[in-house]
Amino acid sequence: MIRLAVLLLALTSAARATPSEPLTPEARQALGIATDAGARLWEAGRSDLLAYRLDAARQAFGDLGRTEPASAAGAFGLESVALWQALAEERDPLPERFYALSDSLSGVAARLPDTPEGRLMRAMAVLHRALMLGREERYTRAGLAFRDACGQFRALPETLPDALFGQGVCEASAGSIPSKYRWLGRLFGFSGTVASGIDKLGRAAAGSGMAAIESAAAFAIVDVTLNERRAGGLDRLGLTTAAHPESPVLAYLRAFYLLTDRRAVEAEADLRRAAAALARPGAGAFPYVDADLGMALFRQDKFAEALPLLSRYARTFRGKGLLAQATLHAGLAAELTGDRRTAETLYARVRAARDYDSDLSAAREAALRRATPLTPTDRTLLLGRNAYDSNRLDLAIRTLQPILTDAALTDTDRAEAAFRTARAYQAKGDGAEALRHYAFAAARPGDPLARWGPWSLYHAGEIHEKAGETAEARTAYRAALAVPGGYDYHTSLEQRAKTALARVGGA
Repeated sequence: MIRLAVLLLALTSAARATPSEPLTPEARQALGIATDAGARLWEAGRSDLLAYRLDAARQAFGDLGRTEPASAAGAFGLESVALWQALAEERDPLPERFYALSDSLSGVAARLPDTPEGRLMRAMAVLHRALMLGREERYTRAGLAFRDACGQFRALPETLPDALFGQGVCEASAGSIPSKYRWLGRLFGFSGTVASGIDKLGRAAAGSGMAAIESAAAFAIVDVTLNERRAGGLDRLGLTTAAHPESPVLAYLRAFYLLTDRRAVEAEADLRRAAAALARPGAGAFPYVDADLGMALFRQDKFAEALPLLSRYARTFRGKGLLAQATLHAGLAAELTGDRRTAETLYARVRAARDYDSDLSAAREAALRRATPLTPTDRTLLLGRNAYDSNRLDLAIRTLQPILTDAALTDTDRAEAAFRTARAYQAKGDGAEALRHYAFAAARPGDPLARWGPWSLYHAGEIHEKAGETAEARTAYRAALAVPGGYDYHTSLEQRAKTALARVGGA
């Protein structure tokens, strides 16, 4: 739950308005802004925040607090700036600065009238704090605060668009709690499903409230990570990003999810636009752009271009986000360009700093790569993976077939080739060929810690579900869940398979 919530927390300070897009009456009422001068300051501050001009945003929100002392809007804006900076840079003393401004916002919000709008601002303040605690992995305190925020959001009427945002975040998060944390969810009283969360976030994104942009982004995150993009969340986010071309934040967020959608070329374009915006005078630091631009280039086999970006991120970033994956891929890029010594140094630095699937998998792969140089088979598998991850599907199939058909290779190598070939066929719409290759990987997965077997069962379920073969889909999803945990990305599979089972009536 906290993992998904932490992904969503970066959205709770996205802007609603730009100078050319005035505040809607609903948003103005939610913020308690009484004067036109106050509205203009809010719009300027939010525009600066969306463009990641942090000092300018702080100035505008400070002026707003003095212009509208009865409103929480200025305090909310200042807290949002601090939240963004703490999240993007993950360094001291930024969290402490956020908590000080969070205390100030909570104090202002507590004095607001007992109206739906006043209660909404109080709920947003608690949600921000809960999610920051989650990012710091202070999970007990985060869970208690998150429970408080969700209770406040549930008490708000659904006719308030911004209430739907908070309710959607809470319900999607509750519905995605992994089994090993289910007891904690019951203890804290979390309830809801991914489907109900997606529904509410979609409705909030289509509304005109203060949180319309953050709702669109949260809608995309939940749809992409838990719902296989079935609700059109990424398309909605694309429209939002296009409406705010000045924002490196939205460009980065869209690019992050384009990478999950195998659209590395488009992701590169968005990330280069974000990098150019961040290079302008007055812009804040947003290190994640380096990491994901490096990954977009890596997936296109541009290893020499990817290496300096990934290495810089691995060397300079002081937080945990994307660090294990970026350091691993910096090592791979170095080795693929002929520098094994640098690669070994980078592999040795990969650590699973968090109990996240991506970190654990990166650490395991780095240990393997450090122990053994890339073989020709390893290189072929990596190029096949990149071809699939950048939507070069026919190239992926051609690249991987020699591995799959070579009986002298290990079951693990052949299972990976079969799995990735199946993914390419599935993306091409050839369900029969995809199922044949998934069956091969599921029957002979090789390494029990590799994901090829259980994830093949899961994706086979997707194909059956799309074909209307509900019974077969349920069987495949249940078989995937029945595989003992411990393999790469097992928590992600569990979350997705349970969501899928709920869709096909098998929960």
